Amino acid sequence: MKKLYINFKNVKSVSFSGVALAICLLCAVIALSYVLFHNPHQDLHTQIFKTAENIRNYYRDQPNYWKLSTETAVKDGLVDADLLKHKDFILKIGQGKDGEVSMPNNNSFDIALQNLSKSACINLSELFITKSQQLGLQKITIINSDIITEFDWGGDNPLPIKHYATRELCQPTDNTLVWTFQ
Repeated sequence: MKKLYINFKNVKSVSFSGVALAICLLCAVIALSYVLFHNPHQDLHTQIFKTAENIRNYYRDQPNYWKLSTETAVKDGLVDADLLKHKDFILKIGQGKDGEVSMPNNNSFDIALQNLSKSACINLSELFITKSQQLGLQKITIINSDIITEFDWGGDNPLPIKHYATRELCQPTDNTLVWTFQ
């Protein structure tokens, strides 16, 4: 009988090189999938709806949103702290895209983000809206120099906004998104 001898020094180095290569490939796949599938605006979207819920809870015992503005919302601690850290846009709370102070007869309020890029406009408007987020949302409006388009429940432009529906509506710069809540 012949005995078979294997030199394990070579096997270990080949094996180690193969494992190292496999680890590198796995890391590359994970990084690529993160880049392709991660929406950088998801956290911002969550912060907007959290702020809306804070405002709704604060005004729950009042007949309307009288005196609500960006200034009062910040002063009363209603704006999600992480939302204030973003410097890529201008935040307005109140009535309309400019966040005018709510009058006594206003039964809804708006949260607007001004100066959005096309990417931010598309991503924020098309993000999935959960059942709990749908409860107080009345409409989403896209405003830029060319057009004003409203998306509401059951209208010509229905909510939730479908993917690719805002590609032609959002311009390269200076877009405003307005979420109207009841």
